[in-house]
Amino acid sequence: MLLQREFKQRRSAATYEALLAAAARVFARRGFDAAQTPEIAADAGVSTGAFYRYFPDKRAAFVEVVAHHLRQSHTEVMSRLTPERFVGRVAGDRREAIDLVLGVLFERIKRDAELERVYLALSYSDPEVRALRAEYEALGCAALAKLIEVIVSRDVIPDPLAAARVIGITAIEVAADRAGLRPRAGNVGSDRAVQAALREMLYRYLFPGEDVSEPAARRQRRKR
Repeated sequence: MLLQREFKQRRSAATYEALLAAAARVFARRGFDAAQTPEIAADAGVSTGAFYRYFPDKRAAFVEVVAHHLRQSHTEVMSRLTPERFVGRVAGDRREAIDLVLGVLFERIKRDAELERVYLALSYSDPEVRALRAEYEALGCAALAKLIEVIVSRDVIPDPLAAARVIGITAIEVAADRAGLRPRAGNVGSDRAVQAALREMLYRYLFPGEDVSEPAARRQRRKR
């Protein structure tokens, strides 16, 4: 895992954060190959020399941008995956909990779609970026597996880690599709309809045998 940097001086920390944010914007806007260090420095409001005091080259900056992006995404999504949202809840509440997590994931990937596009492309060719992607996907699967162990009987899901792997990859791929990161043609449906379909699939997989019908009042609220 690429550790977060710590700085003794507040000014140094502020410059680093500004460069990291600027690098994320430039890489998203220009792609990795076209991005240049002077442009990143200018976007951050510092000199090119200042850039090189923090990063040896643009690849190093990109790796740190990716690590920061993945840490934030992991924290934002996993903070919603708590047992209290599922244990002892009725079917509607469990559906809403799944919807909440999916909504955060969909919004996160859509918001950073252009950076995601560059990051995913590099993850297939750059060993360090690929390792970061694998590491954070493994962290997400491990956290989801722990949750499944708590909220779902082993009679229903005997291998929580395998289930977490399938759920995690499926949710990320569907979210990527809604963000326009996968090739699409024809009628691709609305984001709301696709999210609802994914929610129902996950709900029925995790909680089989429960009342799968959604109350009419709740359906009406979702349509508004």
